[in-house]
Amino acid sequence: MQHHRLRKYRGPETWRQVREAFIAGESGPSVARRFDVGLANLRRRAREEGWTRAAIAATLDLKPIRNEADAPRPAIGLLTDADTQRELRAIHPRDAMGLAVRRASALLAAGQASEAAALLRAAEALERMSWAGIE
Repeated sequence: MQHHRLRKYRGPETWRQVREAFIAGESGPSVARRFDVGLANLRRRAREEGWTRAAIAATLDLKPIRNEADAPRPAIGLLTDADTQRELRAIHPRDAMGLAVRRASALLAAGQASEAAALLRAAEALERMSWAGIE
């Protein structure tokens, strides 16, 4: 008895969602599991269609990080720029979310999605503490 493996066919809508998730920063294996596509197939399409992270960085005129010296500044460093001259201790935890959203949008525009997500998580934690009465 011979067993034939069924071929997976995913339509253009599925591949559009795969592409968006991959470009947004989700890992290849995670995207492959979530949309039930082959990891090798995902990587092949990303390479052929030009939506690998290196290709996207090149189109955004960003150089890929090769070593620690080339790494961007930590996201928390953005809180002390010219827009926010007031000291950090003067920012109320409830106000941190609005400030974090503005900073996160700048980080996303710079291609730093993970830093933006970390900043928003920290602001959400501060907001939860302020609602709990911990200030």
